[in-house]
Amino acid sequence: IITTINLADNKIHDQGIAYLTAALKNNTTLTTLNLQCNSIEDQGAKYLTDILLNNTTLTTLDLSDNGIEDQGAQHLGNALANNAAIVMIDLQSNKIKELGAQNLVHGLAFNTTLTALDLCANEIQDNGAKYLAAALRNNSTLTILKLGRNQIGTSGAQYLAAGLKQNKTLRILDLSENGIESQGAVYLADSLTNNNALTTLNLSENSIGDQGAQHLAHALTNNKTLTILNLECNEISGLGAQHLGNALTSNTALTSIDLGHNEIGNRGAQHLGNALINNTTLISFVLRLNEIEDEGVENLAFALRNNRTLTTLDLCNNRIGDNGAQHLANTLINNTTLISLNLRLNQIRDHGAECFANALRNNRTLITLNLQNNEIREKGAAHLANALSDCTTVATVYIRWNCFGEEARERLMEIAKGNERLKLLALP
Repeated sequence: IITTINLADNKIHDQGIAYLTAALKNNTTLTTLNLQCNSIEDQGAKYLTDILLNNTTLTTLDLSDNGIEDQGAQHLGNALANNAAIVMIDLQSNKIKELGAQNLVHGLAFNTTLTALDLCANEIQDNGAKYLAAALRNNSTLTILKLGRNQIGTSGAQYLAAGLKQNKTLRILDLSENGIESQGAVYLADSLTNNNALTTLNLSENSIGDQGAQHLAHALTNNKTLTILNLECNEISGLGAQHLGNALTSNTALTSIDLGHNEIGNRGAQHLGNALINNTTLISFVLRLNEIEDEGVENLAFALRNNRTLTTLDLCNNRIGDNGAQHLANTLINNTTLISLNLRLNQIRDHGAECFANALRNNRTLITLNLQNNEIREKGAAHLANALSDCTTVATVYIRWNCFGEEARERLMEIAKGNERLKLLALP
């Protein structure tokens, strides 16, 4: 019995879809159909409506990376209005504009099964967001809506925020790369104060700045449902980090926050470190590419001495040297919760590597330590190899792309007694 068909990357075009729909018209077993990247255009979308109107088992349809425009979206919208089986449709990276969004919304008004809709990388803009926001007010089945890279702007964010205030079912919302800026973040923050359903919000690459961060932080002090927040690449400085840190001190819902590729610096790291001392729910913290130096890391390391919930800390691509490494290593000796520490692309040398080696002899919980792309020479790598030689640590250490040549690899493996957790090759 065939339940899944994967025809991705085959360039079958509209005519191929015609043959496929004819073959599947009376199928009663298919649940998943992947047609990603097949040069399907509006006519192909029209052919697919035959499947959606007649098939009662298909639940997942992937039409991403095709050439479907507004007319094709109209055909799909009409089919959705009469379909009682489909659960997920992926339409990312097509050519759907605001009219197409309106057509899809028409289908959503009558559909009672669709839970996930991906429209990332289309061209719906602010008016398209307006139509989708109207759907959110009345729809009671959609739980995942992805609208990244759609140029919805501040106005689009305002429309969606208004829809969120009335929606009771949406759990995941992706608004990444939409130019919503600080005012758009203000609108969304206001909706979070009243929304008790949303658990994941992606606002990465939106230029919300410190003002937007401040308003979102205020919302976090009262919101009890949001667990994952992505604010990567948003021009947030130490001031914005201070606001977010204050919120994290009292927030009891958030488990993951991504502040990567901002401008947090040492000042921001200090405020975030202070928050970690009291926070009891956060398990994943991403601070990569934030101009954090040894001083900032000292505050984070101090917080980790008492924190009992954080399991993943990403400090990749900062300016952390041996002193910062020593602070983190000293913390690892007693910390019993951290399982993944990413320090790739920093400025750690032999002394820092030695400090981590000493910590690994006592730590029994760290699973992954990434020290790739630092300034560790063979001497420092040998300390890490020695730490792994007695197999008392469970950690896997990645040290590829440091300052020792290929000829040192065999010597290091001999020191480590063949322990395969010393990764001298690149992290996959």
